[in-house]
This record gives sequence, structure tokens and C-alpha cells, in this order.
Amino acid sequence: MKYDLDIIVPVFREEGNISKTLQEISKISEINYRILVIYDFDEDPTLSVISERFNRSEVICLKNKYEGFNGAIKTGFENIQSKATLLYPADDHKNFNLISKMFNKFNEGYDIVCASRFIDGGSYEGAPLIKRLIVKFVSFTLTNFTSLPTKDATNGFRLFSKSIVEKFPIESKKGFTFSIELLAKAHRNNYKITELPEKWPVRTSGESKFSYYTIPFYFRWYLYILMSTFKK
Repeated sequence: MKYDLDIIVPVFREEGNISKTLQEISKISEINYRILVIYDFDEDPTLSVISERFNRSEVICLKNKYEGFNGAIKTGFENIQSKATLLYPADDHKNFNLISKMFNKFNEGYDIVCASRFIDGGSYEGAPLIKRLIVKFVSFTLTNFTSLPTKDATNGFRLFSKSIVEKFPIESKKGFTFSIELLAKAHRNNYKITELPEKWPVRTSGESKFSYYTIPFYFRWYLYILMSTFKK
């Protein structure tokens, strides 16, 4: 079967979230999509929940070929078959309605569609204070001192065209850094980028996969965006 969209959902001990998340995604009826769940180890209890409640035709589970969240994204990208792919958080139970809207923007000709917490209709309430301050600082500086067409450069919830995935192999090694990396490269090469408002989902089960030690790895791509604007 040919699909229009591959939805990549990285998991690590998300047994408390995955069922509700996949049920919300399943409410989408206007897109022919498939879900790629990327896991790190065979004993992850997330897999048991999926096998008990979902058909294999609905959800495809793939083992991470590399390490961590960044490796899960690379594994997902290597297995996409559709003309677009969307990264969706395993603990997000409230933004499934954005999937169709993001895909519609892709059909309008955009290569990257960003979920943004910092535009009208979006929110970033409930995040840890230090993380919130860092993310808002990045957002403020890139919004006011560059031509980047999104106010939420670090958000991992994002749709990419297959052409972006194929043209720009991920160099990043840690955390969610791939997201700002691909955004930076696409912006420098004049690909079309847009954004839609997202309300940040407060995690109610399991632990966040964000780690503060990955912050320095973002800095390279933050500077890359700044320098790209100056060169233009």
C-alpha cells in the first residue's frame, strides 16, 4: 500500500502514554498514513501495550539501529516510504489534530511545517523553568535577529518533506538537536518553511527524554542560523 505520510513516534518506556497517543492519532481519517514506532530495547513494556491493543498493519515497530532519541529519528528516516514524514511525541495526547493541518501545509508547497509554542494559539505552560527560559531565549534571539520563518526553532514536533530528509543527512549525535539542524540547513538553502500553533502537552506519565547535557550540541546550529542570516 502506498502512504501519503509516515508518522515517526520514538519510544522509551512509554507504556503509560502510547495507547492513548495512538488512539488519538487513529482519529485522523483524511490522510493515508502509517505509524513507525521506534524502540531501543526488546524488553520495553511499550511494545507489549502496542501488540495487545493495535494491529501490526496499523503500527510498525522498528528497533533503533543507533542510540537514543537522535538515533531513533535516523532509524525512522531510513525507513520512510511516503512523500512526507512527521515526528510525533509519544506523550502528546492533545495535538493530534495538528497532523492533518501540517500535512495540508505540506500539500500547499511547504518543505518543513513546524509546530510552534510561541505564536498566537500556542502555549508553553508547565515546562520546567530552566528549560523554558533557555527555549524562550533561543526563540527570542532567532525571531528578532534572523530571518528564520518560525518562532520555535528547537521544537521536535515537525513535518519534513522527503526531499529534506534525503538531501540533508543528520549530523547531530545527541537529543533533539536534529530538529534545529535540519531547520537551519533548509533555511540556508531557501526551502519553504511555515508554522502552526501548538499547545505544549504536560507529561502525565513516564519521564521526559530531554537532558540538559545536550544543550551545548544545539549551539552549533544556533550559530549556523545566525551566520546564514548575516551572509544573506
